[in-house]
Amino acid sequence: MKEHKAPWECFFGKEDKNKCKAGAVPKSDREYFEIMSLCIFQAGLSWGLVRKMWPKLRRSFYNFNIDTLSDKKPQDILGNPNIIRNPKKVKSIIENAKRFKLIKKEFGTFAQYLQSLKALSDKKAIKTLADKFNHFGEYSAEYFLHSVGYWR
Repeated sequence: MKEHKAPWECFFGKEDKNKCKAGAVPKSDREYFEIMSLCIFQAGLSWGLVRKMWPKLRRSFYNFNIDTLSDKKPQDILGNPNIIRNPKKVKSIIENAKRFKLIKKEFGTFAQYLQSLKALSDKKAIKTLADKFNHFGEYSAEYFLHSVGYWR
């Protein structure tokens, strides 16, 4: 299998990680945040729906610009008829933008934060990441880490 650029290109199976290569490592904090947001939107929804809506979601969420998004209120986005208007998901993405900013302030980049998790066991790294972000369970955290090439 080839390295993938978007989570929906991956056929990652929790039971056999060897069947899929890790995702491409994002080049910027914005890309890490967009992939995290993708994982949040995908949870409980079909990839087909999320994939179809993604260009509109990207525009509605200010291209996942962490600084811009962290200053927004959920109602700024929920009123948009062109998105999946799930209040929990919208609120969590805005909240996570704020948390992302704090991580950048402490570690310099999100990639450096992820590097700090490498000292932990895989299970502990997954739990730590899931606990750090809103509406982001352990399965989503594991899928995210796979999607951003954490395990190489």
